[in-house]
Amino acid sequence: MLPSTFETLPDEILMIIIRYSGDIYTIFRTFSGLNQRINNILVDKRMHLLSDFLFMDISDVNIDYYYKSEIFHDISQQLLSLTITENDQQLRQCLQSLVVFHIKYKYKQSADQLKSSIKQFQSIRMQLTDDDANNIDMELAKTFKDLKKYSKSMTNIKQIESLVVTKGAKLICPDSEYLDFNFAEAVNHLLLDNIATVRPISQRFIKSIIQMFKVLVISNLNLLHNRAYVVNGGCVIYFFLFYLIYRCHAWNCKTSYATFNIQYYEATVDLLLFALQCLNYECVREFWWIDSFVDLLKFISPIQLNIDQEIFVYTSQIEILKIVLNENILNVTMPSDELLPYNFTKSLGNLIVCNRLDIILFIFHYNEHVRNLFQSCWNSRKFVGILTGDQKRRKFFHAVLDDKSIRTWLTTNTNLLFILLEKKECKLVKQLLNLSPSLIHRLDEDGNDPLLYVCLKVRGCRHRLIEYLIKIGSDLQRRNSNDENFFDVLQLKRNRNLLKS
Repeated sequence: MLPSTFETLPDEILMIIIRYSGDIYTIFRTFSGLNQRINNILVDKRMHLLSDFLFMDISDVNIDYYYKSEIFHDISQQLLSLTITENDQQLRQCLQSLVVFHIKYKYKQSADQLKSSIKQFQSIRMQLTDDDANNIDMELAKTFKDLKKYSKSMTNIKQIESLVVTKGAKLICPDSEYLDFNFAEAVNHLLLDNIATVRPISQRFIKSIIQMFKVLVISNLNLLHNRAYVVNGGCVIYFFLFYLIYRCHAWNCKTSYATFNIQYYEATVDLLLFALQCLNYECVREFWWIDSFVDLLKFISPIQLNIDQEIFVYTSQIEILKIVLNENILNVTMPSDELLPYNFTKSLGNLIVCNRLDIILFIFHYNEHVRNLFQSCWNSRKFVGILTGDQKRRKFFHAVLDDKSIRTWLTTNTNLLFILLEKKECKLVKQLLNLSPSLIHRLDEDGNDPLLYVCLKVRGCRHRLIEYLIKIGSDLQRRNSNDENFFDVLQLKRNRNLLKS
């Protein structure tokens, strides 16, 4: 068979054509498996699809390290083996693995950068006289204040970085509600408030903004405790960073936007990872207790994202959640808080509404502390009501039950089965019993197995449920606490219609 015209094109032309074929997921979904040559082109470093997925500029100093890393090699091999139609889940997992690697590397890199940069800054600063330090600080303060008017000026941004890195200038922003423009305001103004912008923006410019913020923090770690006074008492910077990362929306944006700028989102992730390392460096722990973890879950809201954005955002949220838990919960006892069960229950409900099964599974499986909190706050009746609210949530419910660990806990320690029977949720009951057949012998507080429970406590039409329960092996002779078996309860007035069917 003669090759098609498409296949006869040189690699360089094919790369150009493929680049214009959609987002990264769609490109792999469309072209993977056509032939080995196309597969090789897709993972070619010159194509830089993998680095583009992580929003890395081709001039980024880390690109060579990424492509030479074991994880990039392994993912490339997996992508090379993909077929056209059969491995959507594998493709998603490959891209998720890229994000996990990226977040972990950025977090470690932030720690290394922080230690070396602080040491270098302090060395320069110590050589300044008091007058020199005062003059250079005043120059930095003036240049920083100009950012409010000239936020897109690369000259100002580079000058600020130079004043800190080469001259040892220190930014001091008094934490006052009446201050015109402080560090927290700058982070909101230059970074977070742009999350909905559709204007083209260069990756290099965004990286310059983040680098400027980092060097300013290095000059004065107290800047991380600057407050923007958007509510009573104000909020510190890492509150706004977390809010955007989990809400996908800036605090200052009062209306909902259909647009979402993933470049600014990735930059915010980068800055937050650096801020977390700074807080570790300072040994700050006041903010990082379980209540902040619960607050993160409450921030999450539904948002329409394309597939590339969804994979990057959802995976980033999970990985940052791991960092928060790793740094605090695994090694400390949870503080007692009367509102904690209420807040955590509310957060679980929010995750269900937002269709975030990934986070619920992560919470349940991550560690014993969080799992115990999950279990203590679970309210079967409340959550069944939420999970059966519409078809999308019902699908979500089926997916929850497919997880063996959660299903085992739900069927062992909760009254989930009887609530589903009461609500006559036939499909969910069938799924639960198919996955856990021994539940057919589960007893309620009155000694009723599922069959007796339906006959005695479920109202309305029950024929299908009863037929199904008998078919899968209910014990018709089992007696409850009142010494009643199935044949006895059939004689009751409420069950006379069952005898006619």
